[in-house]
Amino acid sequence: METMVFESRPLGAAGPIRRRAARLGLLLALAFGAVTAVQAQQLTVTGTVSSTIGVPLSGVTVNVRGTEVRASTNDRGRYTILAPSTGQLTFLAVGKKTVQVDIGGRTRIDVSMEAIAYLEQTVVTAYTVQRRSEITGAVSTVDVDAAKKETGASILKRLDAVPGITVQTSGAPGSRSTVRIRGISSFQNNDPLYVIDGVPVQDSYINFLNPNDITSIQVLKDASASSIYGSRASNGVILIETTKGGAGGPPKMTATIRTGMATPVNGYDRFTLTNSLDYFNVVKKAYQNAGLPVPTNIYGDPNAPSVPAYTFAANDTRTGTDAFGRPTGVDPAKYSYPNSLIMAGSPGTNWWKAVFGDPGQVTDANLSITGSGTGNQYGISFNYFNQDGTAAYNNFRRVSVRANTQFTRGKLTFGENVGISAERQFGGLPNDETGETALIGKNILMQPVVPIRDINGNFASGKAVGLGNNTNPLKAAFEARDNIGRNNRVFGNVFAGLAPIPSMALRSSFGFSVNQGNFSGYNAITPENSEPSFSNSVFENSSSATDWTWSNTAKYTRGFGANNLSVLVGQEANAGTSRFINGALSNLLSTDPNSRYIQDALGDANTRSVSSSGGESALLSFFGKADYNFDEKYIASVTVRRDGSSRLGPNSRWGTFPAFGLGWRISKEPFMKGNRVISDAMLRVGYGVTGNQSIPSGRTLNQFGGANGDTYYDIIGSNNTVRAGYRQVSLGNPNLKWEENRSTNAGADLSLFDNRVSLIIDVYDRATNNLLFDPALPGAAGIAAPPIVNIGRMNNRGFDISLSHQGNSWNVSGAISRYKNKIVSIDGSRTSSSARSRPVSATRSSTRWGGRSARSSASRPTATSVTRPT
Repeated sequence: METMVFESRPLGAAGPIRRRAARLGLLLALAFGAVTAVQAQQLTVTGTVSSTIGVPLSGVTVNVRGTEVRASTNDRGRYTILAPSTGQLTFLAVGKKTVQVDIGGRTRIDVSMEAIAYLEQTVVTAYTVQRRSEITGAVSTVDVDAAKKETGASILKRLDAVPGITVQTSGAPGSRSTVRIRGISSFQNNDPLYVIDGVPVQDSYINFLNPNDITSIQVLKDASASSIYGSRASNGVILIETTKGGAGGPPKMTATIRTGMATPVNGYDRFTLTNSLDYFNVVKKAYQNAGLPVPTNIYGDPNAPSVPAYTFAANDTRTGTDAFGRPTGVDPAKYSYPNSLIMAGSPGTNWWKAVFGDPGQVTDANLSITGSGTGNQYGISFNYFNQDGTAAYNNFRRVSVRANTQFTRGKLTFGENVGISAERQFGGLPNDETGETALIGKNILMQPVVPIRDINGNFASGKAVGLGNNTNPLKAAFEARDNIGRNNRVFGNVFAGLAPIPSMALRSSFGFSVNQGNFSGYNAITPENSEPSFSNSVFENSSSATDWTWSNTAKYTRGFGANNLSVLVGQEANAGTSRFINGALSNLLSTDPNSRYIQDALGDANTRSVSSSGGESALLSFFGKADYNFDEKYIASVTVRRDGSSRLGPNSRWGTFPAFGLGWRISKEPFMKGNRVISDAMLRVGYGVTGNQSIPSGRTLNQFGGANGDTYYDIIGSNNTVRAGYRQVSLGNPNLKWEENRSTNAGADLSLFDNRVSLIIDVYDRATNNLLFDPALPGAAGIAAPPIVNIGRMNNRGFDISLSHQGNSWNVSGAISRYKNKIVSIDGSRTSSSARSRPVSATRSSTRWGGRSARSSASRPTATSVTRPT
C-alpha cells in the first residue's frame, strides 16, 4: 500500500484558491491511492485441479466469479490466473461437481473435483431440462464427445451405442441412416421423431447437421417419457441440441481439420466364390440335386469343366466352336459396339475388389467462433465435409454455416439458432440393398467367369445364357459418375422467453425448415447384358418442402417444504407443404453430359414425360405435464396431449394421449444409509399412450391421375394430338383414425461403488392397436392402390441393460438389448391362434462392449399372408 503525505502551509491572499486546489489534490490522491490499492490486491494464482484420487484433470474452466476472467487447466491439470486477493474462483468441468473456493490472499490453490452421480445429471427432455432423479421414463444420453471422434457425415451412425437402438446404414457417403428404437411397431413409418433445438423434424435424413455443432443427444424410448410429443412419438424421440454458445470473454476461435482414408473390410469377397471353376461346381450340384441336366454352353464337359476362351461372341465374329458350341476363335476385326460384341472368359473376376478396391479419402474441416459479454452470448460455426465413397465413382460434399445468439435484457431472453447447408452427391448407386437394381446386389450376383471389359475395352457382362441378367456393377457406377443430387436447406428457430417471477418461465419458439433438392441422372445403353437395352435416357426431379412449428409453453415451479411441484402447459401448431416434379427423355442424340436435358430437340420427343405431385398437412396440439416429488424421494409424473391431424378422417382427427410415471429413489431411505455397494438408486415405472398418423396426406379421399401410355387414348383430335384421360390411382378411406401405441416400462437406475459404476435396466412391453395398413386387393378390384385402413395388432417386448465405469482419465461401457416383435392379428378377428394368421416374430439381440457390437440376424420362423415387410 503506497501512502502519500501532503504538507500543510499557511494560506495567504490566495487562500480560497489554494484551499480549493488542496481539496482537489486530496481527492485525486485518494482516487489514485484507491486504484493503486486495487492494483496491489491483484494476485497471480496458480494450482492443480485433480480428481478425488489425485489424477490431474485437463480442460477444467477456472473463472473469477463476477468477472469475465477465466483460464483452463493443461494436460497436467495446472492453471494460472490473475485474480483479486479477496475474490472467489469457480471450477467447472463436464461430469464433475462445480467447486467454488475463496482466494483469501493465497497465491496457490489446489482443488479436487468429485464426479456427478448418475441421478444428479441434468438432461434435456420434452420442452424442459430435468435431473435424472426426476425422470420416471426410459431416457438415454449419447456420449457426444466420444461419437465425434468418428468422422462421418451424420452422427446417427454412432447411435447404436445406445441400448435399445439399432442403426442400419450403407457405406455410401452421405447415405441415409435407418434408426429404430426398440424395434418395429407399425406397418407405416417407423422412424423416430427428431427434435432439433426444440423444432420437430419429420424428415429422417438429417445429414444437413454438422456433427461438430451438436452439444447433446437424448433418446426418449418409452411412452411415459415421449408422450408429450403425442402423435409423432410412437417410434420414440431423439432430442438434438446444437446451441453451442460462448463460454465468456472475448471471441474464441477454434479450428480443426481431420483427414483420413476409409477402406471397406470383411467384404463379400470373403465368402463369395471368385474362382470360376469353384463357382461351376456349386452350379453343377444345384442342377444335379434338382434332377436337371447340367448346362454345357459355358464350362463345357461337366465332368471336365474348363474356363471358356470366350463367354460370348456374336455369330458374325466367330471363327470356330468346340463340341459344346463354345467359341474357340474370333475375328476381332468384326467387333462392333453395340451390335457385335466379343467377351473373353475369366478364370476368376473379383467383382468386390473391382468396385470396392480403392479407399475413399475423407476430409472434415471445422471453424467455430464463440464468445459472450454482458447479457449476450454467441456462436458461429463453419464446416466443410468431403468424402469419397469406398465404391468407385461417388462422392459426397457438404458446406454448412450455423449461427446462434442469445440476449438477456432483465427478465426477457431472446435469440435465434439458424443453420444453412448445401449438399452435393456425385455419382453413386443405392448400395444398401442386395437386389439386382442396387450396387451391392449387382456386385454379388455377377459371376466370376464374366470379365470386367470385353476385348475392345468396353464394359462386359453376362450376355450368354446362364450368366444372369445383371448389369456390370463397375459400369453402373461409371455411367452414374456424372449424376448429381443437390440438397439445400435452411433450418432453425427464433425464440423469446420471459420470467415474470422467479417461479414462472414463459417461452415462445418459431421453428422452420425450408428444403430444396434436385437430382439429374443418366441411364446408359446395356447391349452387353443378357436382356440388352439399346435406349438411353435422362431423368430429372426437383423437390421442395417447407415446414414450420410454433410452440408456446409456460412452466411453473414451486416448493412447499419437502414438496416440489413443476407444471408445464403448452400449445403447438405445425404445418408443412411439399411438392415434387420429375421428367424424363429417352433416345438421346448425344450422350455428352452437356446435352443431358429434357428437350425435344435432344432426344425422342415422343418419350418425353413430365409429372408432379405434392401434399399439405397440419397438426394442432395442446399438452400439459405435471411433475411432483416429495423430499426427492417419491416422484410422480402425469402427461396428457391432444392432437388434431389433417391426415385422418373428419370424425377421427382428434386424439388424446395420456401418460404417467412413478419413481422411488430408494437410496434416500434410512435403511440404505451407509450402503457400501449402492451409492444411489432409483426404481421407476411408466405407462403411456402415443399415436401415429404417419401416412401420406390426402388418403382420406379418392385420388385420380395417370401417365402417358396409361390413361392416354389412341384417338387423334383436330390438332393431331392424342386424347388424355385419367383413372383412379388410389382408394380413399374417410374413416381413418389414430393408430395407438400403448407402452409399459419398468426400470432401475443404480450408481455403485461410490458412483464409479452405473447400471441401468429397463424392461418394456409395447402394444400397437388400430394399425394403419393398406392390404393387397384382389385383381377384380382394379389397379388403384388399396385404401389405408385401421386393422390388426402388433406387440413388442424386450429389455435394455447398460453398464459403465467412469474412471478419472478413462471410461468403459457395455450394453445388451433384446426385443421381440410379433404381429398378433391382421384382419381384426383372427389372432395368433389362427392357422391362417399365425404370428410373425422377429427377434433381435445385441451385445456391445467398448464400442464394438455383435448382433444376431432377425429370424422369421413362420409365414403369413402379409405382403408388406415387417
